Amino acid sequence: MLLVALAALAALAPSGASPLNVMFVSTMSSPSHYIWVSSLAEELLRRGHHVTELVIKPPATPHPNRTSFVISGKIYAETMPVDLETVYECNLFEEIQMLYEFSRDSANIVFESKAFADLLKHLKQKKPDFDVFVLDFPMQEAFIGLNYVIGRKPMVAMTAYNLPVEVLTLMGSPYFPSLLPYSGVGAHGGDPLTFTERLQSVYRWIGFTTYIDWVYRPDVDKMIAENFPGAPPLAELEKDVAISLVNTNPALHGAMPLVPSIVEVGGMQARPPKPLPADILEWINEKAAPHGFVFMSFGTNVRAASLNKGSRDAILRAFARIKQRVLWKYEDDDILDKLPPNVRVSKWLPQNDILAHPNIRCFVSHNGGLSTQEASYHGVPILGMPFFADQLGYAKKGERIGISRTVIYRTATEEAFYEALTDVINNPKYRANMKVVQNAVRDQKETPVERAAWYVEMVARTGGAPHLRSPALRLRWYEVWMLDILAAAALAVGLALWLVRRLLGALCSSGGARRRTKAKAH
Repeated sequence: MLLVALAALAALAPSGASPLNVMFVSTMSSPSHYIWVSSLAEELLRRGHHVTELVIKPPATPHPNRTSFVISGKIYAETMPVDLETVYECNLFEEIQMLYEFSRDSANIVFESKAFADLLKHLKQKKPDFDVFVLDFPMQEAFIGLNYVIGRKPMVAMTAYNLPVEVLTLMGSPYFPSLLPYSGVGAHGGDPLTFTERLQSVYRWIGFTTYIDWVYRPDVDKMIAENFPGAPPLAELEKDVAISLVNTNPALHGAMPLVPSIVEVGGMQARPPKPLPADILEWINEKAAPHGFVFMSFGTNVRAASLNKGSRDAILRAFARIKQRVLWKYEDDDILDKLPPNVRVSKWLPQNDILAHPNIRCFVSHNGGLSTQEASYHGVPILGMPFFADQLGYAKKGERIGISRTVIYRTATEEAFYEALTDVINNPKYRANMKVVQNAVRDQKETPVERAAWYVEMVARTGGAPHLRSPALRLRWYEVWMLDILAAAALAVGLALWLVRRLLGALCSSGGARRRTKAKAH
């Protein structure tokens, strides 16, 4: 079989590199998600490829090789903001329900959009011949139906959600709850999970897997059938997935056993800085801020303006007590008359470029995955205020490896926030530990986005990278875990024990009969 696969690869390999025609779909209702996946689209364009995309945001700059179908209006995450006061109170089942309602509603908004209709019309009329289909996959699985529309091309699944177990299953890579916390960010340097952490991981794994297999995936099949008439179900279309690009890096997530078709490209969006706007630079440079500055941002999915006024004002009072200047991404104007002299707010700030400035002392963050990666890339210690999802895992991981402190939003007082903030600013251990992580994050033979683009090209060159396909994909789940072997072994042992018992019983019966015969003879 291996020789056949290699021969097929040789036949498919082109004699010279030529531009690819790439179908690129990212519909997850999350601006930060788009920041991550769009970095790959930009790299593919830089390499001379053609990209036809269905996305939630227009590209920052036009490109002659780019055809964009952009979902207009507010996306789901903007119409249904997270309630910061209640998100902590969710139990496991409420968390599952919230996440997958978000997934369904996000998908339905896209299916009803003009952009989706225009894309289908474009595909029907132009009939472009694509080389590879790239899909932002977990929680938007229904859009795999587009691959059926374009003729089932070799597919690349990607996700900004760290390393979802669904991706492991998709690629035939085993998942061990004892090694990787379910929906978490892993251990550090081989440091094992505790008994409680492993128990929680198993509990979450069983809860999520049960819901996904029995409720969510059937719903995805219905969405595929409704929006892509004639398309096969999800399980069949998933067979076209050649590789998965995942948003992990061992420096932050720890080492994990992965099949080679799962490619770690964590931090694709982190990069050397672009020049800062003059007004921002004048506020944070060494002359204006001799003690340095603090940058505060809760990313794109958590609005700082949604903080309750008591917590917000406590943070402002804590900021007023420090020597550093503060630059805060804050979306509304209701704070402008309350700002201390050392605090400046803006509705948008270039986060990656600000984190690269040498005068920064601390990053006050919601501990989102992309924010943590960018802080690690630039070596900036973190004061975390996590709210939900992977933010909680990154906050725990950051404290575990000594790159951050954590304050809990609902219980944080002015004094607690001030104490944690000044500790991160003044204690050199946080920056020293972050420097170790930074060195590990950057010490790669190529950048993550270059690696991702190379794998996309390789999938196209090899017609789907059959040499990377895990044999687990051709086994039933009980065969993967060798339960059939264990059952056969148990049956053999049981049969042997039964035969021994019968033999001993027969021998005992025969011996007893002889003794009775002798006794009668006497």
